[in-house]
Amino acid sequence: MKNILIGCAILMSCAVANMGLAVAGAQSTHVHVAVFFKLPGQESFQWPNEIKNENIISALDGKADFLVLTQTVGIKDGDVLNIQNDVLRENKALGFEDLGIDCQLSVNTTGAAWKVGGKCDIFLPHLHGGEKVLGIIKLHEIDSEKVWHYVWDDPKTGIVLYFFKEKGAVLGD
Repeated sequence: MKNILIGCAILMSCAVANMGLAVAGAQSTHVHVAVFFKLPGQESFQWPNEIKNENIISALDGKADFLVLTQTVGIKDGDVLNIQNDVLRENKALGFEDLGIDCQLSVNTTGAAWKVGGKCDIFLPHLHGGEKVLGIIKLHEIDSEKVWHYVWDDPKTGIVLYFFKEKGAVLGD
């Protein structure tokens, strides 16, 4: 009886552990967004329009470093991605300052070529003397999968945003 109870406990723990994992055979749309900044001494580096290597970090090694690298699973037409890497800290005047990046991207997935657009608020004082930058990302067509597409950059701060789409496993059921 003890062995049966142990066996049942193991089966239940495996079932619970597998909840929320990928569903075999099901496909969904995944979106990856990468935000980079140029390294010192790389101010003249030109951001490539496409990076065919899936490993964008290696492709930009020595030229740029990333602020945000994220994946969102199960994108549907009209979804808005909120991507944020933000720090709130106390400043010398006993107030607070915000430092980081905050983007809202709208994604249109109808048709072969997707459209992505939106805005990014950037406040990185070490990159641009304390000035907040509002980046407006005009609609940009994303036609191919598994390619990093240049979407927007800010020449003042050296910030760039890349977008990558692919089909992958669905999370949950």
